[in-house]
Amino acid sequence: MKKAFVTGASGFIGAAVARQLVADGVHVRVLMRAEADHANIKGLPVEVVTGDLLDASALARGLVGCDACFHVAGMNALSPRGRQVQAMYDANARGAEMVLKTAAVAGCASIVHTSTIACIGKPPVNEHRPPDERDLADPDEFSVHYQRSKALGEKHALRLAAEGAPVVVVNPSAPMGPFDVKPTPTGRVVLDFLLRRIPGYMETGLNIIDVDDCARGHILAAQKGKRGERYILAHENVGLRDIFGALAEVSGHAAPTMKVPAWLALTGAFFSELKGKLLGRPPAVPLAGVRMALKPMYVSNKKAVEQLGLPTRPVPETLRRAAAWFVHHNYAPKPPKELGAW
Repeated sequence: MKKAFVTGASGFIGAAVARQLVADGVHVRVLMRAEADHANIKGLPVEVVTGDLLDASALARGLVGCDACFHVAGMNALSPRGRQVQAMYDANARGAEMVLKTAAVAGCASIVHTSTIACIGKPPVNEHRPPDERDLADPDEFSVHYQRSKALGEKHALRLAAEGAPVVVVNPSAPMGPFDVKPTPTGRVVLDFLLRRIPGYMETGLNIIDVDDCARGHILAAQKGKRGERYILAHENVGLRDIFGALAEVSGHAAPTMKVPAWLALTGAFFSELKGKLLGRPPAVPLAGVRMALKPMYVSNKKAVEQLGLPTRPVPETLRRAAAWFVHHNYAPKPPKELGAW
């Protein structure tokens, strides 16, 4: 791999992919909207092409001479309204199809499409196992626009692969770690813990992977992945209470001990949505987000580990790195314990 095109480099995963490609000696060209925040790629020796996912001219310019394409960009809003809904489908479905098609026409030898584990379906009821790549959900199964739009994007990717394009799909779980500038919903868990804003925990969980391991998984998918295959980039299934326990251990802050019942979380989200509508702004606690969070998002990473060699560092180390980055960049005050380098 000599020259790679990356979309979504202003985001958490996309920037991590760009950083690792640069470290590998790859010439990196990134697509950035005119109004995009360049904080995540500041100082990186990358070539910037200005445009968006539906800008055919910008895509063509960006992909000229590239032997690899990493389509990481997407729109994530759990409570989109009005034009935001169409914008989400434009980005996650139409935009994905356009980028992947253009990359195939440009002659890229490897094309990686970033989906999400939110698009992984459920295993058959008679198979007692965690969800994996075999579990393909139909986009119509999802009521949340984010899930449905991403599932449509993944469907386009798999169709193009079936038609002969060298497309591989990766499904990241919940990445955490340094450079979470915005921050992401998963990074917000760490940050809110450091800010002492978490009064309790819900009986749920998620699968955590270090963002740098996730980025390496993208590159391994380009190098070793098979056309038309899906690879879950994940590590460890962890309960929310255990996540707070690990954060307490690395930071010295006390972990919340109060269990928040599902009905209370849903009621709070309902009133947050109502307040948001009255004030004309996004809710602080999206109802769709709470509904998704109440279902543990546990998956298997066996395929990616065995076929790609996906690296996985311990979850407590990932949480420590994320916390250290937030504190170092003044998102949160120093905790009782020294967090070390990120």
